[in-house]
Amino acid sequence: MKKKINILSLSLITIILFGCQDLPPSVYEPKVYVESYLIVDHPIEHIRIMTTQSLTDSFNLEKSFIRDADVFIHYNKRTLKLVCDANSIDGYYYPDTTIKVLPKTEYELEIRLKNGSKITGKTFTPDRFNWINIPSTTIHYPKDTINFSDATDTMKVSWERVQNAIYYLIRITCLDTALYGKYLTPPTADSNRRVYKPFANTQSPSYRSNQIWGFVPINEVPIVWRFFKWYGKHRISILVPDYNFLKWSLQYFQAEQYDPLLGNIKGDGIGVFGSASEVDADFFLFWSEP
Repeated sequence: MKKKINILSLSLITIILFGCQDLPPSVYEPKVYVESYLIVDHPIEHIRIMTTQSLTDSFNLEKSFIRDADVFIHYNKRTLKLVCDANSIDGYYYPDTTIKVLPKTEYELEIRLKNGSKITGKTFTPDRFNWINIPSTTIHYPKDTINFSDATDTMKVSWERVQNAIYYLIRITCLDTALYGKYLTPPTADSNRRVYKPFANTQSPSYRSNQIWGFVPINEVPIVWRFFKWYGKHRISILVPDYNFLKWSLQYFQAEQYDPLLGNIKGDGIGVFGSASEVDADFFLFWSEP
């Protein structure tokens, strides 16, 4: 029995001694995080390269950006060198905006850091597509304040199918949360206001955003009124993401966290390099009945 106790005591001492050699919780090793995606028929832009930050420190977005890297885009035997403006949080971009992202094309991102590290990622851009049923340019909400039904009063939209698309992304953006009357004829001085929702979580980060995102596996969907956060000028966008962009979007908008195992960045970094094809339509949401 005494021998067993001595062995147990020795084991505890060993654990304590080796445990004391562990790094303290305050020691944090930052990683390079890449957040980048290309949109077909748009300029090459918003290639963000950042360093992760410790949860024990206050978050500083400006501090996280890396602006002194050499960043290249390779495609169709061409190489483009990207630039980044000082103090910008928009990321790296290609200055010639006449160069647009091509559909059905493989793009490779190459990042060379000043410490000699190299980071790469690849994406194959989806094909173009068009609207089938485009939303009206003016919408009244609600149509009938007495007999209103969120289940039946909807805005239906549809678009062309894209081969190999797993999910389509829907994004509704309020383009001006401050002004409303500016866009009327004749103009008025009315400010914009939120759509009233009695059970809205005002502490949620999504509540403060001027966008709302959704995911659908089909190419037709009703946009129910609860999707709208504001009145006024809006834009609805349908995106066909590549697999990299889809995985990142599901993590960002649904789980609100990032899993490095689901990224596609190679080398001394983590993150995503993806792409999408997109169609947009603008409309104005009135707060009064017709």
